[in-house]
Amino acid sequence: MEFEHADAINQAIRLLSLRHRARAAALLAPLGLYPGQEALLLELARTGPMIQAQLSEALGCEPPSVTLMTRKLEASGHLRRAPAPSDKRASVVELTDRGQAVAEQVKELWCALAQETVTGLPAETVTELPGLLNTLTRNVDTRRPDQPRGHRPGLVAESRRAGRIDQRGPRTGDYEPSALGFVRDHVEQIVRTGTTDGVTMKGQPMVLMTYLGARSGKVRKTPVMRVEHEGSFAAVASNGAQPANPQWYSSLLAEPVIELQDRAVTRQYRAREVFGDEKALWWRRAVDAFPDYADYQRGIDRQIPVLVLEPVTDGTGPAGSVTAEVGPAE
Repeated sequence: MEFEHADAINQAIRLLSLRHRARAAALLAPLGLYPGQEALLLELARTGPMIQAQLSEALGCEPPSVTLMTRKLEASGHLRRAPAPSDKRASVVELTDRGQAVAEQVKELWCALAQETVTGLPAETVTELPGLLNTLTRNVDTRRPDQPRGHRPGLVAESRRAGRIDQRGPRTGDYEPSALGFVRDHVEQIVRTGTTDGVTMKGQPMVLMTYLGARSGKVRKTPVMRVEHEGSFAAVASNGAQPANPQWYSSLLAEPVIELQDRAVTRQYRAREVFGDEKALWWRRAVDAFPDYADYQRGIDRQIPVLVLEPVTDGTGPAGSVTAEVGPAE
């Protein structure tokens, strides 16, 4: 690329960032918010209560930054924190009525800001713009220093839109351990022994999902329940009956090619969410394997999503299994 063209690109991105942030700050000021706080409020409005560590992952922010924001928003009456039922060392963050009302106001402001920003662009360009900007962001993500030269994670989504399938799976990028102690313990045992044998939940065997975090781009590992059925897997996003979906759910939707370790065998699968009769069939299989799911669904308002994991195949997928997540995980 010639310097003049490179300089024009860099200057345009710099000016857009500065001016968009300034415009956002001006719109948020009457609500008593600073840039960044609105993202936290909108995430909670979208997902419901979340463990603070999960919120950090969802926002792509370092935990200390999220802790500072939550404290300030708690002091201003926008949210509340309470110990997590499953881990008293962790905090669950949720919006207050005031926070919910402010989040609705932010949504209106954000629609107006986006419309103002894209004025003059063709409708087709506006449709493609989020994907283009996300690709640019991933290309310069300094949190993935070991990324091989020329490999850009944003190209995964581009290939999917173009009908091409990226089958590399989550092999590159930094590994980020779970913020939840019991998840870390399970993962460490599997990695140390080279097998999922011996790692159980309520006496049931588990398998290990390895995938890319949707916001962080880092490699994540989550042990889930193992139930066998004819060569495919299903991931049940129960989150241990928590009000919000587990973070791995959005990650698998964003980057559906994952690795799954069953005992000492690791293979690649592609995730897709199922609905209607297909979901009902997989749900019955999951409940047969782990009856607590029925109790989980009765105890929460949200409908628990089910994702089917199918071999990325050369025809050598394992004997089928269903994986189903049973506790708060990434």
